[in-house]
Amino acid sequence: MSGDAWQDYLAAAQRLDAVRRSAATAAADQERGVQSAQEELAGMRARLVPQQSRLRALGVVEADLVPSQPEVAAAGVAMVGGPQAVLAALRDARATADAADAATRLPGAGPLPWTRVLLYVVLAAAVLGLLAVLCLGGVYLISSRG
Repeated sequence: MSGDAWQDYLAAAQRLDAVRRSAATAAADQERGVQSAQEELAGMRARLVPQQSRLRALGVVEADLVPSQPEVAAAGVAMVGGPQAVLAALRDARATADAADAATRLPGAGPLPWTRVLLYVVLAAAVLGLLAVLCLGGVYLISSRG
């Protein structure tokens, strides 16, 4: 084997190795994108169930909670670009779900401010104290008669 042929062979093997590594990196990136999209989809599905229940309770008809055929087609077109496009579409869906949550939030349905919690604790303690005084007074009256 001549030196030039051997150098050509080595150069070709190095190019082939570079292509193989590039393909492996692309496959790993795509797999990570698929995994991220699957996790995002699972989170969205779990989030939509209580949201749909809340919307039904507000009187939204079932047909309005199911995507229409044009919406499904538009979503399909948006996801043609592969896992990264799917992930971007799911993130857009999360933003839409955030907006729906904000629009359907009932006044006073959020967490209680700490001042209200403190007020309720004080009132409960006062009621328990009053009950204790009344019980002790009743016990005293009964024991003083007998």
